[in-house]
Amino acid sequence: KKSYSITKIANSTQGSISGVSNAEYLDNVTLTVNPNYGYHFMQWNDGNTDNPRTFVLTRDTTFTAEFAKNTYTISTTSANQEWGTTAGDKSALYLENVVISATANYGYHFVRWNDNNTENPRTISVKKDATYTATFAKNTYYITKIANSTQGSILGVTQAEYLDNVMLTATPQDGY
Repeated sequence: KKSYSITKIANSTQGSISGVSNAEYLDNVTLTVNPNYGYHFMQWNDGNTDNPRTFVLTRDTTFTAEFAKNTYTISTTSANQEWGTTAGDKSALYLENVVISATANYGYHFVRWNDNNTENPRTISVKKDATYTATFAKNTYYITKIANSTQGSILGVTQAEYLDNVMLTATPQDGY
């Protein structure tokens, strides 16, 4: 029997094709497409979508595998909706850049994302489905106490967090 060659073409960053490179006339040949992470097999150059693909060899043949990037979902959420909100939810292709952001409500500030990244806004290179949770914290405010020391004094904390109840005590000097 005559031997024929089988040329397999695939973009190496997207995947590969396994199977023999030579076979004899009328042999059954099987080729298998192996997509790399982040990609999936779409079709062969002739439109066939079988994977693996088996065919009867009758001549020198070339097969090209066509790939496409996977689509992943990026989700954002707030650890406490009353303290702040997030934006940037999106379906995106593998390695696409997506911008996510967190916006603190009045009296609060953004602290970090669940992966300890503190950038805000932040650009994500999409590699898988992922959820990013924003953590917020209460703002701390400083309390300035002013009293004429000959007339009296003020006792109490010098700082407190947003919405904390604070007690200050004014104590007059004798005669005031």
